[in-house]
Amino acid sequence: MKALVKLEVGEGKVSIKDVDEPQITREDEVKIKVKAAGICGTDVEILHGKDALFRPPVIMGHEFTGEVVDVGDRVKELKVGSRVVFEPTVGICGDCRYCRSGRYNLCSNRLIAGFSAPGGFSEYAVRRQRYVHKLPNKVSYIAGALCEPLAVCTHAVLELTPIYPGDIVAVIGPGTIGLLSLQLAKASGACPIVIGTSKDKLRLDLAKRLGAEYVVNIDEEKETLSGIIKDLTEGCGVDVVIGCCGAPESFGLGIDILRKGGHYTQIGLFTRDVSFPIDKMSYHELTLQGSFGQKNSAWNRALPLLEKGLVDTLPLVTSLPMSKWEEGFKMAETKQAIKVVLEPGE
Repeated sequence: MKALVKLEVGEGKVSIKDVDEPQITREDEVKIKVKAAGICGTDVEILHGKDALFRPPVIMGHEFTGEVVDVGDRVKELKVGSRVVFEPTVGICGDCRYCRSGRYNLCSNRLIAGFSAPGGFSEYAVRRQRYVHKLPNKVSYIAGALCEPLAVCTHAVLELTPIYPGDIVAVIGPGTIGLLSLQLAKASGACPIVIGTSKDKLRLDLAKRLGAEYVVNIDEEKETLSGIIKDLTEGCGVDVVIGCCGAPESFGLGIDILRKGGHYTQIGLFTRDVSFPIDKMSYHELTLQGSFGQKNSAWNRALPLLEKGLVDTLPLVTSLPMSKWEEGFKMAETKQAIKVVLEPGE
């Protein structure tokens, strides 16, 4: 079969290769024909040899959907023809305190598709049933390729962040994670403000269409942002900040606009260390929350939201055949597209 493979450590060294088609070897596994797979920022990092977690040679990609074509003898919930979406988790130790408490996203020995195990930029994939979820019939394969980032946001915004109806929530960074977090905050009854830069004009326009109460270009409208927050909060500051980008300066902005007693959740991974005003955290009784990946409970909450139309992923997508992967990676890296989805069979 055809697959997009990172061949070895270093810049580039990625190409489409003929590799062995995977087969079921365990009774609890399912084999899937991959229909669509999204390009994540970490895939771009792997292309350039910058991510320390990947173990080449490895088939890339960890956000993908497909159709079941074979099942092991112990698989009961899925059958041939089932439409499915995958968690990126391939295996865990099962014994550490995190695995035992259901927080396997924090397992130090977790195997992740596209990093330490074969990923989804391929024609077929084999996974254990426990990491495969049914894709709602109303959701296309291409839209479903964003289920993984949606589960990431669900874990951060709905499971780790206290958001109440009427809260003012600032979402910093209008990329895939920011635009999905915005919709989750909106579905929770909050008033979302989405903040971006001059490079994000089209993304800010989309944020407005997806339900943001306000969108702000911080490069040109910093005083406008201050005025909006002052009017909405009587000068107190926003209730919640969701950090969705990796620009270190965004952290200081988020702390500055957060009210006393407010909650800051960081999803995006910073490109370098940031300084933190620890005294302000104490004086203002701020809560700082990190969020990493997703787990089963987040998937179980995310998929019904997508099925009910409370979250719309399709407007974020630009789809290409996998044969045009180089074009897709360039579009993702240069922000010509919000989320590029590759179709292996095309």
